[in-house]
Amino acid sequence: MIKRGEADVPLIILSIFGLFTLGLGISYMFFALNGPDYSSTYDKRISSGEIKNFAKEFNITSGNVKGNIIIKTENIGNLSASDIEKEMINYATVSTKLYNLHNVPFTSITPKIQFDVGENSYNIEIKKGEIILGEGEIKNEDIIIKTTQEEIIKMMEDDTYTKESFSSGNSNVELVANKFVLFSKGYSSLYGELN
Repeated sequence: MIKRGEADVPLIILSIFGLFTLGLGISYMFFALNGPDYSSTYDKRISSGEIKNFAKEFNITSGNVKGNIIIKTENIGNLSASDIEKEMINYATVSTKLYNLHNVPFTSITPKIQFDVGENSYNIEIKKGEIILGEGEIKNEDIIIKTTQEEIIKMMEDDTYTKESFSSGNSNVELVANKFVLFSKGYSSLYGELN
């Protein structure tokens, strides 16, 4: 004969496990939707001059671009075309608030973006709000952003142009990672910004 207290033990264990799983799921969703917001940090960096709108500072306009090559002017100094592109990409990542992307909750899996400007590729990794920019393709990227120098300059000339560039197809985003990973890293807010 089964005693009354013995039959309830598996049910209690299953209930505790179910509550733990539910709590973990809710925590995961919370952190996926509510990553840290580094906007005030970057606003300070922009206002202090640490981060500059390179196109405005050196008076580069979309008229300074022939094909996908910036026509250098005297005030740019001895910067290479690659240096100029990196500065523009850095500002574009700041203006689109990519710094607010975050790791998959409870992991060290960082957001990684490949940025193709014409034939040139750059890579971006976000670590705790810091944008790490390098040259070349990146492995395990989440998305690939494809654009041209002219489009980046137009975005820098007019802050409202970014949405137009993506909605018109002049720039585009290719999703590489699955939608769950993108959601987990905070890309849903970026997608809303671009659309």
